[in-house]
Amino acid sequence: MKKLLLFVVIVFALLSIDHPIIKEPRDKIYSQLKSDMSSSTQVQRDTKARKAQDKIREAISLNANQEKYIEQELSTNSSVTRWHQKYCVNKELNEYFYGDDLMQVCSILAAVPR
Repeated sequence: MKKLLLFVVIVFALLSIDHPIIKEPRDKIYSQLKSDMSSSTQVQRDTKARKAQDKIREAISLNANQEKYIEQELSTNSSVTRWHQKYCVNKELNEYFYGDDLMQVCSILAAVPR
C-alpha cells in the first residue's frame, strides 16, 4: 500500500512541477497524445470527407493550389455536402475546378458513401 501511495505522489509531483527538465518532455508527450486522439476521432467521424479527398486525388491530377483547396474545403462531412450542393446542384462557379474536372469531382462526391 505504501508503494502505491508513493507512486501516486511521484506521478502527481511530475505532473505539477514546472521545471524545464520535466515540463518539456511532459508537454511533448501531452501534445502527441492530444494529436493522436483528435486524429483518431476525426477519422471515424469524417470518413466521407476522407474518402472523397482520396478518390479525387486518384481521379484527377491536382496542382498545389487545388490540393490545398481540397484539403481546406472538404475537411468534414458537412463541408462535403455543402460543397456538393453549392457547386454541383446550384451550379455556382468555382475558381479551382471547372468543366470536366468539376464534373468528375461532382460525380465522385455523389458516389461516396457516408
